[in-house]
Amino acid sequence: MWVLHTHWQPPRKPTDPGGILFWAETSESPAPWYLEGEIPEKPKPQEHPYCLKPETIKDRIGIGTPLESAQANLVTLHMPSTRTGPIPSPILNHVWELDLETEPFLAPWRIDGLWLPASSAFSVLINLPTESEFGDFILGQDAIYWQNVCSLTLEILSEQKILPIMVPINSNRDAFHARWQPVLDGPNDGPRIAKLVDAIPPICRAESLHGDRIFPGSLPPARALLDSFLNTMTDALARSWGSGSEAIRLIPENPTPFEAWVKALFTQDANIKVSAVQAAALYSSVRAWMRNLQAAGDNYFRVAFELISPEEQIFNPEEKTWVLKYLLQSRDDPGLTISAEQIWNTRTATLMVNDKRCEYPQEKLLMGLGYVTRHFEPIIDSLQTRYPLGTTITTHQAYHFLRETAPLLEEAGFGILAPDWWDQKGARLGVRLQLTPSSPAPAATGISGKLKLNALINYHWELSIGETRLTREEFEALAALNEPLVQLDGKWVQLDQEQVEAARRFWDTEGQDGQMGLIQAAQYVLGGETGAEGLPIEGVDAEGWVEEWLEGLEGHEKMINLPQPQSLEGQLRPYQKFGFSWLSFYRRWGLGSILADDMGLGKTIQALALLLHEKESLGGSLPGPVILVCPTSVATNWQRETQRFAPTLKIHKHQGPDRLRDKEFIKVAKSCDLVITSYPLLRQDIDTIQSIRWYGVILDEAQNIKNPTAKQTQAARSLKSEFRFALTGTPVENRLMELWSIMQFLNPGYLGARDRFKREFALPIERFRDPDATQQLRDLVSPFILRRVKTDPTVITDLPEKIEVKAYSNLTEEQAGLYQAVVNDVMKKIEQSEGIERHGQVLAMLTKLKQICNHPLQYTRTKGDLLPTAREMHNRSGKLKRLKEMLEEIIAVGDRVLIFTQFAEMGKLLNAYIPSTLNCQTLFLHGGTPAKMRDQMISRFMEDPSGPQVFILSLKAGGTGLNLTRANHVIHFDRWWNPAVESQATDRAFRIGQHQNVQVHKFVTVGTLEEKIDEMIESKKGLAESIIGSGENWITELSTDELQDLVRLRYQDQE
Repeated sequence: MWVLHTHWQPPRKPTDPGGILFWAETSESPAPWYLEGEIPEKPKPQEHPYCLKPETIKDRIGIGTPLESAQANLVTLHMPSTRTGPIPSPILNHVWELDLETEPFLAPWRIDGLWLPASSAFSVLINLPTESEFGDFILGQDAIYWQNVCSLTLEILSEQKILPIMVPINSNRDAFHARWQPVLDGPNDGPRIAKLVDAIPPICRAESLHGDRIFPGSLPPARALLDSFLNTMTDALARSWGSGSEAIRLIPENPTPFEAWVKALFTQDANIKVSAVQAAALYSSVRAWMRNLQAAGDNYFRVAFELISPEEQIFNPEEKTWVLKYLLQSRDDPGLTISAEQIWNTRTATLMVNDKRCEYPQEKLLMGLGYVTRHFEPIIDSLQTRYPLGTTITTHQAYHFLRETAPLLEEAGFGILAPDWWDQKGARLGVRLQLTPSSPAPAATGISGKLKLNALINYHWELSIGETRLTREEFEALAALNEPLVQLDGKWVQLDQEQVEAARRFWDTEGQDGQMGLIQAAQYVLGGETGAEGLPIEGVDAEGWVEEWLEGLEGHEKMINLPQPQSLEGQLRPYQKFGFSWLSFYRRWGLGSILADDMGLGKTIQALALLLHEKESLGGSLPGPVILVCPTSVATNWQRETQRFAPTLKIHKHQGPDRLRDKEFIKVAKSCDLVITSYPLLRQDIDTIQSIRWYGVILDEAQNIKNPTAKQTQAARSLKSEFRFALTGTPVENRLMELWSIMQFLNPGYLGARDRFKREFALPIERFRDPDATQQLRDLVSPFILRRVKTDPTVITDLPEKIEVKAYSNLTEEQAGLYQAVVNDVMKKIEQSEGIERHGQVLAMLTKLKQICNHPLQYTRTKGDLLPTAREMHNRSGKLKRLKEMLEEIIAVGDRVLIFTQFAEMGKLLNAYIPSTLNCQTLFLHGGTPAKMRDQMISRFMEDPSGPQVFILSLKAGGTGLNLTRANHVIHFDRWWNPAVESQATDRAFRIGQHQNVQVHKFVTVGTLEEKIDEMIESKKGLAESIIGSGENWITELSTDELQDLVRLRYQDQE
């Protein structure tokens, strides 16, 4: 595994191209040496000890990219170091013993990498995958950072926010380069640049401006580094993309100065090929042209206007009582302004405010005001004074400024500080929606009493301003004032002609009363629909059961907890009782919902409680079968949990090559309460499955339908049912198109068409971090998602200190073949042997079978072989597949986990597989780990906030003497078959000092000796340890028939 870095080297002089050095840290390097003696005060540059060879980078990721022709290059970076050399990146999954005692110091290290000029480097950088399954590398923080800046560069170019300029290349200013410059003068550009400056990783600034020497001020400032990247990349891409323009070919051989400038903008040679006199004249013209384009200010401060409204209504339309103040405003910190008074009191060319430098503030202000006079004449009189501070304007002028002038000025880069009420909800005409029942309230259960998604309720629209409802007469009285801005109840509100006309259309339409469906009503209530007849919706009021429905929809805490079903075996905790009541609420109203509780909080039992509640409430039988679709790896878990907690539910597991098909399946399914199947089989057998009218559809691990166009997603949507809900352990709100796909399954059409959702939510939120779109989407979906985490106050007090669960998995076809072959071979030998020989053969067979259950490679691999790649291990072990699914969930929510295996060899395989497939760090502690390294591993896991979340331990090495209470998950990947030994290992996490609830997951491969022995241990848990025996010796005492029954391969759910 290696960490790929990208180091930006800005141009040092105008003729430099600027470029990126691609280099990598690798965990394949030998352990770094330890520096003895005194640490030198000025360390000399040395070769970075775990820097990957450039040729290796080229071979592994460079083929077919510009890196294939990149040249090797050296750079010296000053990096935090200790006696064992540079501190590795936190995400590098190494096994070295490092110096953790020495206070880190900066030392120069020579980095060997592949260098590309800006234009070539861009295409490589922007296409590097942040996460790649089976990838050899993970992106370093510098690569991720510059990749984000590349996205901003693309955004600048796509919006054509660039400006052609001339750059002097000598002190005489008689020779120039033609360059493209990004224009970042939008209202959100400054804050975004400020965030990027604050977020720049220190390694990006690690190259000294003075070679190997480092002293205060020798490292490049973050803003200068960012500006150079944006400027260079914007110029390189604009020049490259425009080089094929037909217009360039039409420029004559002897061009005018202007044509020479244009030609130099679109060719690799940026030199403007004109005489010195022509260059000077052209430069003067370009500067004059640019002054108009940059009238709003520079990259740091812009001219701004603040409008202050009078406290009382103005009845004289000519009275000037609105105040317009002149300011300068920081682009990256809009809250920082400089008043005109401060500006005119300055006697120098530079004004410092809060450590921000404003150059030529007086000239900047006057230039901006001069430009604005073209768009807003009322400020002209104020410019007759020597030191203009602001002006006063009439109500109509104020409205014109806010409505017409301000948007133009903002587009040109000026800052606008409008009154707080302007364009806000409640400060302009709107409508209120009144909802009332059109039918009796639905019963708590059953099809007959349950509303459908298209059930109708009555509605009535009313005109309003904020909370104030307006009659037709009141509205006409306000409109008669003929003022675009009026006061109502002491507050300024907008009443322009456009709104007046919209309101009159509203009164004249026939649609003020009518009926709408439940989903449409939900969209109005939760903000999915924001207007009617061109007027914004100010609020929704309801009566009767509609009000009850709204309260439950908007506030989960207002729901009534249902009693626990009598037939449920086990006791629901309070938060689980609320969860199943919440699911029942949505089932009652015909709405799909997502139960997204953390792993271990009991989503399974909450779903089963709902089915039992339905069955009991409907007189002991469901109106039809419920189908549950889940990943193949957890189908057996669902079967076992249903048998354990809900034995009165008649279940059928539709899985495996011998599963029922066609009419036979339909007949059995209709006689059951719950049919359990997997996503692959839903896709394969969809024609049969969709022919059944299901009472309910439940999707477990609903992220499996995240791709809206995938066949299994379309299959899930095609199922006909009375209710639907989804289960997932990860927060779905973070992946928007995945969220849309799941919601489209649950409540078709609720989030609109896919293209509209992408346009109105996904792109604004994911690309531009639009706060309004984010809030609107949150309001829309949060009522349909119930997510509790283990640290929630309402949950943590309900949880036991330790939760033990079984994690069942199936053998793959390869594993099953190996397993059966070993059983057939060894059992013949055992039948013909006795005594110590038989004892040894039994133990050897048990070891082989456990290795096969873990992974075929653990059984077939010989000692000394190179570790297999993650790709070679993938999809060959049911147990490993289940582990990956669990770790994805654990890592996503920030939990930490201990994975115990009794085989050091399996630990090595896991340590190679997990980082490559999940892009995370792991630690691996085994019997051969030196004591000092063992202490470092424990320290990293326990104390480092950004340390590894996964700790793999061999059972013997991790069974005693460790305190790992940072973990809140313990996974027994394979079983020791001695409860005392397993409990001792579990107690590494569950012991004194543990403040978290610990979940223990014991892996069992169904149909194998693992399942059989687990059943035997469970049935004898109350007996003394001597009856079970120590380790596996007790198994060797079984008769041949008992042993044959123990190890024989039972039914396997292979697909």
